[in-house]
Amino acid sequence: MATYIIGDLHGCFDEFEKLLDKISFNGKKDQIIFTGDLIGRGPKPLETLNLILKLKKDYTNSVFSVLGNHDLNFLAVYYKLKEAKRKDNLDVVLKASNIEKIIDFYKGCELLYVDHDKKLAVAHAGIYPKWTIDEALEHSMAVSSVLNDDIRSQLLLSNMYADFPDHYDPLLCESDMCYWRFIVSSFTRMRLIRTNLKLDYGHKDCSVQEAVKDDIYPWFNFGKPFMYKKEPYTLCFGHWAALKAQCDRENIIALDTGCIWGDRLTAYCLETNSKISVKSKVNLDSLRKSYPA
Repeated sequence: MATYIIGDLHGCFDEFEKLLDKISFNGKKDQIIFTGDLIGRGPKPLETLNLILKLKKDYTNSVFSVLGNHDLNFLAVYYKLKEAKRKDNLDVVLKASNIEKIIDFYKGCELLYVDHDKKLAVAHAGIYPKWTIDEALEHSMAVSSVLNDDIRSQLLLSNMYADFPDHYDPLLCESDMCYWRFIVSSFTRMRLIRTNLKLDYGHKDCSVQEAVKDDIYPWFNFGKPFMYKKEPYTLCFGHWAALKAQCDRENIIALDTGCIWGDRLTAYCLETNSKISVKSKVNLDSLRKSYPA
């Protein structure tokens, strides 16, 4: 039995199929957990989602995904709370005959996946350094209940893109929009953090080296290894393609290797502590011409 955590797909269906073949995935004994951003910008979003839906149907307890920022963006577009951008290539999904099944699948996804038996946690962007695993789980479940509520989900999805609050305040009420927004931001948008543990949104396009000059650092540079009941967990995350999966922190595994940007798609095997990759087939010039900004 093997547990594979797969980095951001972004609709890269061909590479996804090839990666499944390369790891010889067997849903009867293996598990797959996706780091989110299943679609968004990539060439074959519907084919990607349909394959995941089929795997989920065939192997219910073997296929899971957390929500990424592009997945939440898709939900906001679906509910007509946000205008779709052509470069996100969502039209074919929005017009799909099985769109309701796709939405139901997404509603079943959490912001944080945890397997206590395997001491494994998966989040799209990571876990805010102030939180333990159990605290992060509480926050994830709180926002999941919001996303599965018809009224509150509309409020959250239409107001989740502001850059405040930028830090966690335990006095925030779980029924407050600021609380919801920060939980979503920390699990799906976080990259760089100031030394006072405030999320930084202003260095999005610069390198880590440039950010460090301004005393801003990757979120995983702070805090101790993530713990649950005094036991360290392996934490896998995606979201940060520019990082090139370079993370030198013990038990923290970066998995977005930029398949949508022409690099590769990567899976991490928990049991063997190894990464398996396939080369991207994405033609960036062609992609930019098809879906300009």
